[in-house]
Amino acid sequence: MGPNVSSSLTARRLAVETMADVNTFVVAFAEESDGSGRHLMLQRALSFDAQDAALGQDSYCIVNDLGACVYGGVTAWRLNEGTVVIQLERTAADALGLTLSYAIHLESSDVTPEEVANGLERVFGCSSSLNPPASV
Repeated sequence: MGPNVSSSLTARRLAVETMADVNTFVVAFAEESDGSGRHLMLQRALSFDAQDAALGQDSYCIVNDLGACVYGGVTAWRLNEGTVVIQLERTAADALGLTLSYAIHLESSDVTPEEVANGLERVFGCSSSLNPPASV
C-alpha cells in the first residue's frame, strides 16, 4: 500500500438523501461532524439519458474529498456491526486512492445503519449479497 492510499474512514457525519434539484440520490460519509475532513460520496442519478449511456455514466459514481470520481468499480459491499466495507476493482481503488477493501466506520447518529444499508442498496441497485455487473 502506497503512502497516500487510505484503507478506512471514521464517519462522524452521514447523509442519505434525494437531491431532486440535481437529479441525484446520495449516500455520503464525512470524517468530521460538521461535514468537513475526508469524505466519500456514493451517488446515483434519479434518471439517466442517452448521453449518460453514451459516456458510460449510466451507473453509480463514487466521489472523494480529493475530487476523484469513478463510475462503477464496486465488486461487493456489506454492512456489519456499524462498519460498511466496500470492495473495489483495482482501477477504481487506484483512481480514488483507496485500498481494494475500504472500511467506513459509522460513528454518527445522523442516520441509522438500516438507512445506510437501504441507501447503499438504492445506489448500487442491489443488496450486499450480489454480483450483477456494473453494480456491486
